[in-house]
Amino acid sequence: MKNSSIYYTPHQVASFFSITRDTLLFYDKIGLFSPARRSKNGYRCYSASQLNELDTILTLRDLGISISEIKEAVTKMNTPSFIDLLEKQEESIERKMDEYRFALDIVRSTRATIKEAAATEKEKLFIERQPAIPIVKVPIEDIGEESTSDEAWEKAYSCLMASYDCKAIITIGSILSLAEAESHLGTICREVFATYKKSSEHVIPKGLYAHMYFQGSLSNLTSFYKKFFASLEEHGLVPTGNVYEELTISSVVAREEKDHVTKLLVRVEKT
Repeated sequence: MKNSSIYYTPHQVASFFSITRDTLLFYDKIGLFSPARRSKNGYRCYSASQLNELDTILTLRDLGISISEIKEAVTKMNTPSFIDLLEKQEESIERKMDEYRFALDIVRSTRATIKEAAATEKEKLFIERQPAIPIVKVPIEDIGEESTSDEAWEKAYSCLMASYDCKAIITIGSILSLAEAESHLGTICREVFATYKKSSEHVIPKGLYAHMYFQGSLSNLTSFYKKFFASLEEHGLVPTGNVYEELTISSVVAREEKDHVTKLLVRVEKT
């Protein structure tokens, strides 16, 4: 049915679609959507039959299609080209949904890691089997005989962040050889690593692991390692492989060093 005798003002049309009058004026200015006629006093008048056209324009806009693409579409549109436009936008939306799902997974994993670190009893040994955990890592250069300098560690950290997708990183930490962890008690580390939510050629191997959380400044790292290895011995556990020192709650999460939480993790065998 045609309602050619029914006309609406910009204010009325704007209220129908919950948009501003300025939006209609802008669409008119760029030639995207203009009034059917003007009254004798120059007021814009939109016909009832135009409402469906505006509804289509706003739907395309809400789908994320640019104004320039919409303008080209409505001026040259036919059924095949309209279907093609929607198919392209469908693909774009699906890509965005994949990105949002990945981002949501990162948020959930990060939240779970921090909540566990905050809620778990500190300086208590936990033993559990864990699956392989994807990680990314880079070597630390210029390691001293007695300690790894902050400058060398931060240089490796910067390299890691530049080399991998930062959005896929959950936690950051250091990898220490078992021999050096036992002899130097955390002062020498060989690699910076990050737990990673994408596939990686590197993993923390699956197996039986012992871990312990410590709260406080990294200036107390030596005492953390002493307590960790002493607890392993008390429980009749023999550490094997590398030691993973994970900064679970760092300055990114808590400003005060007293609130920082470090996790020490090592694969173990029972004696």
